[in-house]
Amino acid sequence: MPATPDNPTQQDDPLTPEQLASEIRKFEGYLDRFAGDIERLEARRDRLKEDISEYELLVSNVDKLLADGSPPLETRTDLGCDVSVTARVPDTRRVFVAVGLGFNVQAELSEVAGLVGPRRCFLAAQLSDVERQLGDAQAAAGAFEDSLRLLRQEQAGVRAAASTAGVR
Repeated sequence: MPATPDNPTQQDDPLTPEQLASEIRKFEGYLDRFAGDIERLEARRDRLKEDISEYELLVSNVDKLLADGSPPLETRTDLGCDVSVTARVPDTRRVFVAVGLGFNVQAELSEVAGLVGPRRCFLAAQLSDVERQLGDAQAAAGAFEDSLRLLRQEQAGVRAAASTAGVR
């Protein structure tokens, strides 16, 4: 008699080949879900790293503008669909900074680092959380892969025993 939640002391009976095949399919389904979760977490991690590096580049460029005395700039901007325009920016004393939730703030160059600091800290905390979740998902996927490998070995052993019993 198999063990039940009401009677956990009963010995587990060996799984039948059909039950074993069912368990293998169930674990394969979990593994597919983990693969999707891992892919989404990796994409989120990459976006966060890109956002953080963009803010770091902004601070670096603003520092260069401050050191150079805010000279006029000429820049090339991609409008999309491989259409680019050249723009001349005569007054570089102020810039617009994306501060989150779709809001942009016009700020003096000297204020940019203060505006960007909290956003970078927030993104770094999110990145840390996503990396922890990714590690957990990868560990769980590894455990399921090991379980699946063991079940497949058991299935091969059951088939071998069944074919040996049929030969005798």
